[in-house]
Amino acid sequence: MVDETHAQVHQHYTNEVLSGKKVVGLYFSADWCGPCRQFTPDLVNFYDKMNARRGKKDEFEIIWVSRCRDVDSFGQYFTHMKWLALPPQEAMGQRGQYLGEKFKVKSIPTLVLLDEIGNVITLDGRNKIPMDKAGVGFPWRSPMSVLVSTLFPRSFRLLVKSQIAGVLEKAKHVLGGAARGAAAR
Repeated sequence: MVDETHAQVHQHYTNEVLSGKKVVGLYFSADWCGPCRQFTPDLVNFYDKMNARRGKKDEFEIIWVSRCRDVDSFGQYFTHMKWLALPPQEAMGQRGQYLGEKFKVKSIPTLVLLDEIGNVITLDGRNKIPMDKAGVGFPWRSPMSVLVSTLFPRSFRLLVKSQIAGVLEKAKHVLGGAARGAAAR
């Protein structure tokens, strides 16, 4: 945001702007959505509050995934936000559609919180903020995920995540081949 009526867009490398962030929010909203326009100022306040906490300064980032209908609306609505955004063409195109499907976005506004390796913390950040405006429980992790994060270093969790993804991919390939073979008979 440059001022209240002008937004300035800069391209960034994702790994650079998210380096050191412990929690990343994906915020799905649009200018035409009344509940979004009501929630966005609350989210801005919450974002500022969480990033000003002692010992946790600037560990939280939000990426806006616009559901606006055009680039002008995107630019105008973005002036109300202090965080990052997917480029409008991507957010309103296939990438935005893919992210919405991946994170089961049924309505807007939706705030999905991810940990530093991309695991979902909650799909319901939008409803958690009004219930915990001070952010006492933020980022609202399950007790099991807190235990795993404490016991296993980030590098180990990334390794396990990649191994599981590889196994799942192989299983899909094998099962897909078996299904094609059965259909051919």
